[in-house]
Amino acid sequence: MPEERTLPDFIEALGSGAPSPGGGAASALVGALAAALAEMVANFTVGRPKYAAVEESMRAIAVRARELRARLLELTEEDERAFAQVSAAYRLPKGGTEERAVREEAIQAALHMAMRPPLEVMQIGCAALELATETAASGNPSVVSDAGCAALLGEAAVRAAALNVLANVVALKDETAAQSGRATVIQLEERAEALRERTMAAVHARMQR
Repeated sequence: MPEERTLPDFIEALGSGAPSPGGGAASALVGALAAALAEMVANFTVGRPKYAAVEESMRAIAVRARELRARLLELTEEDERAFAQVSAAYRLPKGGTEERAVREEAIQAALHMAMRPPLEVMQIGCAALELATETAASGNPSVVSDAGCAALLGEAAVRAAALNVLANVVALKDETAAQSGRATVIQLEERAEALRERTMAAVHARMQR
């Protein structure tokens, strides 16, 4: 999300009739929320003598989560720019054979570029889920439900971003790249699901103590 645009402004733009920002940017924002919640649980654990044994690991988690959420916010912008490039390519003239060839080449190049932000959102979303898993298992149990929220939001970000990857894949002429994109989506969605299940198991176990 651009620094000069507030969260209410972003949501207002998201709900407008404009096609951008859309699901790709929204998934990045949701991922940032997941990372921030993992960071919060880590920070709520740091400095408390009772959790001195995990002090170092929680400090590292807090630092890493901050890095992840910063990158995810950058990806809200990158996703919008990528969409703009695809839209611009589709608006190129297509009157003659040469124009159609130039247009198609531009479209394919833009589609390849447009896959990158949501793929990175998926990768970082899984990284945020890993942090949620760690904080759920050994963070301050008084905020373990927040670790669970981080996991649920992290998986949502991964799955939402996956749809945006696939929306670009379907129009690719490069079948090798298309197959690679689909395979990566499957791999990351499975990883996100497994991490969410592991996190929620730890959350529910610790909430019952």
